[in-house]
Amino acid sequence: MLKIHHYAMEVVNILLVKEFYINMLGFVEDEKVEFKGEEILFLRNGDFLLELIKVKQEGFPQQNVHLCFETESINDIMEKFSKAGISALEGPYTLKNGWKTVFYIGNAKEILEFIEP
Repeated sequence: MLKIHHYAMEVVNILLVKEFYINMLGFVEDEKVEFKGEEILFLRNGDFLLELIKVKQEGFPQQNVHLCFETESINDIMEKFSKAGISALEGPYTLKNGWKTVFYIGNAKEILEFIEP
């Protein structure tokens, strides 16, 4: 049986991204690692680990991926982002199965999806 250990993201400004995930999404700093000259920071939210890898230059290729978080209340997420002056990229939507979802862009240009099953 496999389970997800972490999601990794290459970022230019590791401190800016760290503050976003701590302040907006309740992550905590878990561990700092240096590997082959790369600065790596792990953030934790419960059992979920987010690995931030610092890159040295702007313009590195962005992949078409998104990070999805399950939440008990889409409305709470939307209110928190609204208070921070961050508008939704897409949504909110209600899917045919009743799930609610909304998308935002994080400050590392990553797409964040929040889903309320």
